[in-house]
Parts: sequence; C-alpha cells; structure tokens
Amino acid sequence: MTAFMMASIEALLPQQGALWSRLTAEAVWRPIDRELSHFLLRLNAQLGGADEPAFGLCLALLSHELGDGHVCLSLNTIPERLASLGLSHWQHELGALATLAERLQALPLVAAPSQGALPTRPLVLDAGRLYLARYYHFEARVAAWLTAASMEPLVAPVPVEQLAHRLDMLFRPDAQRLLMAWAEVAHQGGACAEFAQRWLDVREDVTLDWSLLAQILDSSTPETLYARLTELVPSSACLNGQKLAVATASCGRFTLISGGPGTGKTTTVARLLVLLQQLALSQADGTPLMIRLAAPTGKAAARLTESLGRALDELAPRLEASMLDTLPRQASTLHRLLGVIPGSHEFRHHADNPLALDVLVVDEASMVDLPMMARLLAALPPSARLILLGDKDQLASVEAGAVLGDICQLLQQAPSQAQVQWLQAVTGYALASPTVPHALPLRDRLCWLRKSWRFHAGSGIGRLAEAINQGDRQGLMRVLGSGFADIQLHADSERRQTLLQRAVSGYAEYLALARGPMDSPMAKSMLDAFQQTRVLCALREGEWGVSGLNLAILQALSRQGLLQPDAEWYVGRPVMIVRNDHSLGLYNGDIGIAAHDGERLRVWFELPDGRVQGFLPSRLPEHETALAMTVHKSQGSEFAQTLLVLPELDNPVLTRELLYTGVTRAKQRLELFGSEALLVRIALRPTERNSGLTAMFERSGR
Repeated sequence: MTAFMMASIEALLPQQGALWSRLTAEAVWRPIDRELSHFLLRLNAQLGGADEPAFGLCLALLSHELGDGHVCLSLNTIPERLASLGLSHWQHELGALATLAERLQALPLVAAPSQGALPTRPLVLDAGRLYLARYYHFEARVAAWLTAASMEPLVAPVPVEQLAHRLDMLFRPDAQRLLMAWAEVAHQGGACAEFAQRWLDVREDVTLDWSLLAQILDSSTPETLYARLTELVPSSACLNGQKLAVATASCGRFTLISGGPGTGKTTTVARLLVLLQQLALSQADGTPLMIRLAAPTGKAAARLTESLGRALDELAPRLEASMLDTLPRQASTLHRLLGVIPGSHEFRHHADNPLALDVLVVDEASMVDLPMMARLLAALPPSARLILLGDKDQLASVEAGAVLGDICQLLQQAPSQAQVQWLQAVTGYALASPTVPHALPLRDRLCWLRKSWRFHAGSGIGRLAEAINQGDRQGLMRVLGSGFADIQLHADSERRQTLLQRAVSGYAEYLALARGPMDSPMAKSMLDAFQQTRVLCALREGEWGVSGLNLAILQALSRQGLLQPDAEWYVGRPVMIVRNDHSLGLYNGDIGIAAHDGERLRVWFELPDGRVQGFLPSRLPEHETALAMTVHKSQGSEFAQTLLVLPELDNPVLTRELLYTGVTRAKQRLELFGSEALLVRIALRPTERNSGLTAMFERSGR
C-alpha cells in the first residue's frame, strides 16, 4: 500500500491507521486479513455506522478463520482463539463479550438471518456466529436442500415383501464360494462362530447351535445350502450394515453412507445401484435411470472407477447383461461434472441449467468443501437422488467447511421409530438400537458402516486407527506395545536413516520398471508399483516435511544409482499436479512418473477413465516432486506400505484426523516415524471447525 493511500485511510478514520499498524505488527495476520478489515471498516464509516472498536478485530479474525477452514467466527470462542494465536493482549478490544453480538448487530454492514430471502449485506450474524454473507448463503442453501430432500414421505418403491426379497438376493453370498470358504477353515477349532459372523452376518451377541451349523456346512451342496440354513439362521439373528444402508437409500432422495477404510462403502453402493436400476426397470415404462459417479479429485475418481467396476464384476454372474449395461463404470471429477468456466468460480451447470441425471454418487465426500457442495446441490434436478460416500473421521477439505463432518454429527442422535420399524420390515433384522418418536428427518438418511473387511481382529493398523479415533491414550499405547506384525514405530535417533532405507527399498521396483521403453500397459505397471510404497508427511516444510524429505530421498536414491537427477526432468521422477488443467484432464493430486516412450521423455498418468497417457513435461500444469507427499494430498489413495513421518516438535496442524487419515492409507503395513509422546498428543487433539450447518439442520428439521 502506498504512503498516499495510507494517509487517505488515516484521514478517513483516525483510529484505522493505528489498527493497520497493529495488525501489520503481528505476524499472524495475513495481508488479506488486514485488507478485508480495513475495507469493511471504511465502508462502515461511509454508511454512518458507529465507531465500534471490536469490529476491526472481529473482521480480521473472521478472515483468519476462513483461512484455517472455518466457515464463521464464533463470538463466544474469541478469547480462547486469541490466546491460541498468542494475541491475548488484543482481548481488551472486544469490550464486554456479553454485549458483543448486540453491538455488531447494530452496524449497517451486519444483517440478521431472515426467513426466505437471503441477506444482502456483506456480513451476517446468526446465533452468535459472524459470517461473510457469501459463506452464510452457502450454508443456508446446503441446509435447505438436505432438509427438504430428507423430509419427503417414506414410501417404498415396491411392496415391502418384494423389496425384502430383492435385498436378500443382492446380499446373499454365492453358495459355492461360501462352501469353499468354509472348507478352508472347517478344521480350525471354534471357527464356526467367526465364520458365521463374517459370511452369514450373524451378530456377535447371538449364539446358535454351532455343531449343527458345521454339520450343515459340511454336508450341503450349493443347491441345498440355503434351504437348510433358513431355520437355523433366521434373519432376526443377523445384521449387515451394508444391507441396512441399501434399504435406507432405496426410498429417499438423499443418503449419506459413512464408514472407515475397508467397511465396504463401494461394495454397498454397487448393490444399491443394481437395486435402484432393477426397481426402475420393473416400472411400467421400464426407463433405466441415468446414473453418474463423481469424486473431488482425479485420483479419487480413478479409484472409484476401479473399485466400483470390481464390485459390479463380482455381481455380474447373478445379473442379466442388459442390466449391467445400464450401470455406470466411469467416474469423473466434480469440476468436470459441473463444467468448468475458465477464470470463474461458477460452473456451466447450476439451478437454471441442471445436470442431466437421475442419481449422483459422490465418493470421498469428506474432501468436498462448503462452496463446492452448495454449487453441486444447486445443479441437481429437482427429482434427482444424491448418495454421498465418505469417512467422517478423515481430514476435512482444505478449503472452508467440513460438510460431511457437520452432517455426521447427527449420528449421535437416535433414529426415528418409524425408520427403525421400516428397516426391520425390509431386512428381517431385530434392531435393538434406541429410537425417538420424531427424529430429525436428515438423521434417518444417515448410515454408518462399522464392520471392517480390511482390518481383521489381529490387525494392528485397524486397532491403532480405532484408538486414535476414540482419543484413547491407553489403547494407543497398548497397540504400539503389542508387537503387531503390520505396524512398527521408529522413535530412536536412527529413525531418519531407517526411513531413507525403507524409501529406497520401497521405490526400487517402480524405478526398475521406469528404465524400460514405455507404452501404456508398461506405464500402468510402473504406476501400480509406485502405489506399493509411499512416504507421507504431516507437514510441508522442514527437515521432516515434504520439502526436506523429497530432497533427502532423491539423494539416497541417487547414491544407490536408482535415479540420475542430472536435470530438472529425469527417468523415474514422480510428480504431483497441484493445479487443475481441465483441457488435459489433469487435476490437483494426480500422480505421474517420467519415463521414455522410446523417442522422448514423457510423464505418464492414469486418468479418471482408467486410460494411461504420457504427456510432454513442458505441457504439464503446475506440479512438484512426489517422492514424499503430505497426508492431505494422500486422501483418496491407498498404499500397500505407508511410511508416516511426524516432525520432532509439536505443531497445531497435527490433529487426530490427520493422524487417522495417514494411518488408514496403509493397506498391509504401516511404519511410523516419530515419538510415542507426540503420537499421543496428536490423537488427543481433534479438529474443530466453526460452522452453523448442524444448527441449521436442527432448526429447519423441527
């Protein structure tokens, strides 16, 4: 800012120059925090607003909160927020906290929430939360859409008996496969109960005649098995969360299915799409549904394409080919689905130009920020169904808002009696969960999958993730000290050298493949090999961050002769895209590897449609080396072996959700590099994002 402009500001508002100086003196304030507060203070003065000392501080704090992912500024938490930023000496600016809301509400720039029309002033104060009006509008639109979609009458698309039969057929394991699985464990003592829980969905609290069940399994053929099991294993003794989720989604416009890694979210949605299509084709007109699949990033879209295709292939033997042809196999990014307008935050599809679809499935919904969710909902046709999939315990989006987490807070409430009774009718399960006569309609649209198919009882990764989620200090320490084969903690002074050795051995396979002449199939093998091991960092900067470890791993690989980084581009260089390029189909988070095609060096990527394509390095959008990457960037990915690195010193960005996300990227083996004390501190520090979305649900749903 020029001296002339600064003098003009001070002439307009004598106190503002002093505020500018104080804001500038504190390193915590960003330039945008200062500029926004000064702009709105000038506007307040021009409109004849009172000279309110707390207003400038609240504006700077609101801007700072948005930068940290919060949607609004909670007035009651300002003192502790100032303390966390080392700014307690600013607290006297607030005046009496009890009257702060009243003083702010009296200013001409601050609107109160109103029924119907959205406020037109730049700020909104709602129930002690100060918003930029833009973000209040986003929250109000999301709350209104989800509430309205959840309040539609509960009407089964077909008679209950017919729906129950279709659900049974979809979730009944293949008899031949079931008997083969039994043959593998039949000789193990006490295996029958565990087998029944895994394969027949028998609840853990149910005791059956295990000897008789074993006899039936031993003597049945695939043709006679289920007829003989019917009386011994009644539906009331069973429970399958996936089946409950599909039943829930079969008769509503909105459904959210949340669960940790390996709980079968994609398997569930595959069966759901089959059921919805079966029901649509059974109607009088027989018109198939137009179903679309989407995810926030290109990598997440590619994983959804792959995992859903695999789930549909498993269902194929029991489905007609004509049915399979109506089901989607290809996911896109949300940006591509909505239609990017270059240079604009808006999209081609919106309320006046809605998407052409009947059903939309969005995976990795925890990564969808508030503005994107609002725009997505606005672009849906009035009768479209929306199914959100995601892990409520993962990191929220990098941008403002934690929509999935806000919605999932309602899981703490009981469902309605009507919902539980209906689910019992269509599944036959005896659901003993507590209910209330009239729950929030949105609560009845939420499903939580608890049973993990990836992490069995002996999995250290699964138990560690559970302890982290629960903030269980003793449980976490017990897991780390139990000698699980799939996890290892490196806390000694040699851990950096150990990390580099693990990285070198883990990356050797993909680098060997990268040295050969490349075509698309070979590049796919190379990219798959790179997915086997990944170094994940909690921070970007520093010796233990992405920047420091990318250099250290590169040097270690170079010393072993596995890489020859003699120029910017070299064979085997892995890169991550950090800026979307819609024309190339490359998106933030996509991973590529440099290798020769026989004539020139190209960077090979797997695209969301499953194709592998090589691009000239000069054509790539903004990118960075990806021998190490942040936990944030790893969302939507899984690795056979994960090397999770923590810094030596604590940092406020190290949260329970970050640790949980990093741990659950590992499918087979996890190695942790950091102190046990720091792990415990992080597990006890949940992320908190200020938002009024859950409160809006509760107000509008009553």
